[in-house]
Amino acid sequence: MKFNTIFLKLYYYNAIKNKGWYKEFKLLSEEYILDIFNESIFKGLKYKVGDKFSSTPLTIESITGNTHGAITGWAFTNSIIPAETKIIKLSKAIETLIPNVYQAGQWSFSPSGLPISIITGKLATDKVLKYWKL
Repeated sequence: MKFNTIFLKLYYYNAIKNKGWYKEFKLLSEEYILDIFNESIFKGLKYKVGDKFSSTPLTIESITGNTHGAITGWAFTNSIIPAETKIIKLSKAIETLIPNVYQAGQWSFSPSGLPISIITGKLATDKVLKYWKL
């Protein structure tokens, strides 16, 4: 996805929110997506859903504070990414310049997200447990 396309989508989300239509927009989007699934690959799904919710970049931004609701730690447009980026070096992503201090979460590896946060959390925990012989 091009940067200008992402910017346009964020612009529309913000415009919808500023007009006071955000809640209605989310509900309409949920129904629209459910209709598409119901009419294509998950026939009958619409009538079996007990509850539903949705999130937009604005939802993520309000919960996490990530700029524009980013779901990865670093923009792919950065010339330098200040985190480990090679999957074969994922175990190194938890290391810091301070001995016996480890990092975990979305800022420790790029691209990030929930799975990376869980993995780096586990790796950092294992290092601490090993250090303390627990």
